[in-house]
Amino acid sequence: MLQMVSSEMDTAIEARSIATSPLSSKVSPLSQIQKDKLLVIQWEHLNLYKFYPMALCSSWTIRCMLYPMSVVKSRLQLQRQNNVYNGMRDAFVKIIRHEGIGALYKGFWMTLPQLSASFLYSSAYERVRDLLQTHLHITNHSIVSALAGGIASPCAQLIFVPTDIVAQHMMVHNNPEAFGGGKKNIPVADAIRKDGLEGKRTLGLRVIRAVYKVDGISGFYRGFLSAIMLYIPSTMVFWSTYYNSLAVFRMIREKVTELEYGVKPTSPAEVDDRNLFLDQAVSGSIGGVASAMVTNPLEMLRIRLQVHRTTYRETIVRLWKYEKSQVFTKGLAPRMVNNALYSSLVMLAYESVKRFSVLPEFKNKIVW
Repeated sequence: MLQMVSSEMDTAIEARSIATSPLSSKVSPLSQIQKDKLLVIQWEHLNLYKFYPMALCSSWTIRCMLYPMSVVKSRLQLQRQNNVYNGMRDAFVKIIRHEGIGALYKGFWMTLPQLSASFLYSSAYERVRDLLQTHLHITNHSIVSALAGGIASPCAQLIFVPTDIVAQHMMVHNNPEAFGGGKKNIPVADAIRKDGLEGKRTLGLRVIRAVYKVDGISGFYRGFLSAIMLYIPSTMVFWSTYYNSLAVFRMIREKVTELEYGVKPTSPAEVDDRNLFLDQAVSGSIGGVASAMVTNPLEMLRIRLQVHRTTYRETIVRLWKYEKSQVFTKGLAPRMVNNALYSSLVMLAYESVKRFSVLPEFKNKIVW
């Protein structure tokens, strides 16, 4: 889910221009303050030449901050039972103590092309949303976004899967026997050891060469079906949870407005929407945690297929034999923390970037 969150947030763009109406016989000052405000900013309100560089910069910064959590999550899920680490904290301590802080960023540069996948995902997502709303007349935001996210997800996997495979092999390079599923499952690691290129080429290039040598082009798309099986339900759970959470916050805001001004709001214009992006940030975190919890077994299947290089049947048998019920919880803690922080920070950064990038004629209409 974490890989999609940034691009998913990028596409959560719906505008509604707020028009005011009186609060019964009593007109609230808040109603006048919010006249013609934009609660959510859409593409036509943005200076895209300013928006894209700022959005990419913010996404890269957040990815840089939270990437160590992805390394820990991957190692926890790839180890057999608890033969290397006993949990998230133990993994952080041992990695830093024995390998140094740099080990927490192994594979980072190889995942940067995933930023471009955000735009691929966004294009497909917006087109599907438009189709569902315009031609199929589906108006429920939660349903529309869940369906659009699920349909658009396979497009992004064309970039995510090969970069993930390379990054994952880099993450476990120092101890492939412990994380690779056994000696017979580490031909890529063996190819790297025997390539004679240590010190001559970067580890990333050596991994790419080794994957190609062992499996050819198809090696970069190992587990592609499992990735689709993971990210379609992941995005659907995220979006449905996200919009339902926003609906709850909307109800709370309506109640607070009623208590503060003594009159029940009769339209969206009369609801106090100050700091609206905080609702979006918290809703994003809730959605990220929910998707992580629901799809953790599928994440385990995906990463072991790609790194252990086993068949679907063999992978499922081995998961049940060695992990049993832990398949639902292994690596879940760092994955939940990662998803929650990533979703929240991306939403905060993204909404701020949009507000800084609005065209001059809309600057006095945005709501902070």
